[in-house]
Amino acid sequence: MKIIKRTTSLLLALIMMLSLFAVNGSATSIKKIEIVELPDKTTFVKGTDWDYGYWQFPEGDGFGKFIKRDGLISFMHRGGYFSYYQDRGMLNMNGLVVKVTYSDGKTKNIAYKETLNSNGVVEQNIYASPKGGEYKLGENTIEIYFLENYNVYTSYKIYIVDVKKGDLNSDGRINSTDALIVLNYSVQNITLNAQQKAAADMNGDGKINSVDALKILRTSVGIE
Repeated sequence: MKIIKRTTSLLLALIMMLSLFAVNGSATSIKKIEIVELPDKTTFVKGTDWDYGYWQFPEGDGFGKFIKRDGLISFMHRGGYFSYYQDRGMLNMNGLVVKVTYSDGKTKNIAYKETLNSNGVVEQNIYASPKGGEYKLGENTIEIYFLENYNVYTSYKIYIVDVKKGDLNSDGRINSTDALIVLNYSVQNITLNAQQKAAADMNGDGKINSVDALKILRTSVGIE
């Protein structure tokens, strides 16, 4: 009887180990995720550089919505043969670096990257979903995780703004006043909010300087 019980216990332990391996791909699993470096871009202009493209503009203007499915946030299309899409390859997270702590105590820094598989589909090593399953204008919380253990995640903030490039004072015009605001900011005389920064970055390089001020002036006289 003792032998039978011992054998049963060993079999159960083996099954548990195999299950863990099947779920996580190894005997260790992710226990903690910490952000080491934020993505290069955390402010997105609706209709200009919002990386979700045509199907999910903020405020529900797209062709579907995000829902929780199988423990993950997925995109649900409003028709077609394939109704669900994993939230992959759409949010610009270039520059993101996370520190992963595993169940065996080991840690590893992992940088976000995108690759194309043999079918030409974009795949990413770090996944992201909007908290609550919806994107909106203003502040959004982005939860990031790995598929091998999507119950462990961390988050950071992004901002989706609806602005007219070059119109920093929101008066509906692009002129020398806006260019002067950019120059004052570039020499640290004033501060700008997230929406103004998005409007000021005319060339989309993530920097706000005299180059942007010049582009605003050129736009104001119809050169650009």
